Amino acid sequence: QCLVGSEMCIRDSLSHRVALYLQHYLTANELAETEILDLKAYDFPLFEERFAFLPNPSGKVIDFTERLVAADALIIVTPVYNASFPAALKNVIDLYLQEWRRQPVAVVSVTSGKVPGIATVQQLQALLLKLGALVVPMLCTVISAGETFDEKGTAASPAATEKLLRPMIDELLWLTGKTGE
Repeated sequence: QCLVGSEMCIRDSLSHRVALYLQHYLTANELAETEILDLKAYDFPLFEERFAFLPNPSGKVIDFTERLVAADALIIVTPVYNASFPAALKNVIDLYLQEWRRQPVAVVSVTSGKVPGIATVQQLQALLLKLGALVVPMLCTVISAGETFDEKGTAASPAATEKLLRPMIDELLWLTGKTGE
C-alpha cells in the first residue's frame, strides 16, 4: 500500500490535483494500492508532544497513525509556501519519530508558477532523513500545476507528466523492495 499524502488538500487545491494524478497513475498501472490522506481531515493538535507520549490522542490522530505505520511507502505532495512547506505539514511530521524510521518516502512539491519548489523538496528530504526515513533523493517538483492538471487530477500532457514523475515512483517502489529490479 502506498499513501499519497496531499498536504492541506482542499478539493480544488493544486496539491490535491497532483495527489489524484499519482493515485490514478499508481492504480491504473497496477504499481500500488493507494489512498490519499488529507491532513486537513485529521484535525491534528498543535505539536506539544510526540504521538507515543500523547495521553489521549484523538480517534482521528490514531487512525492517521495506524495508516502511516501500515503503509509500505509514502508520497508527500506539498505546496510551496515562501520557498518552504506549510507549518501544518511540519506539525504532523514532528508528531512522529519511530514511525518515520525506515519508512520509504518520496516528496513532490507543487507550484502554480514557473519556479520549481526545489528548496521545499530539499528541506523535507533533509528533515525526513534526520528522522530515519528512507528518502527518494530525486528533486521532484511540479510547476504550473493549474495548467498541468485539471480538478480530477488528469494531466494535460500524460507523456510529459509520466516522464517527470515515473523516475521518482520507480525509486520509491525500489525502496519498498516490491519491484522486479
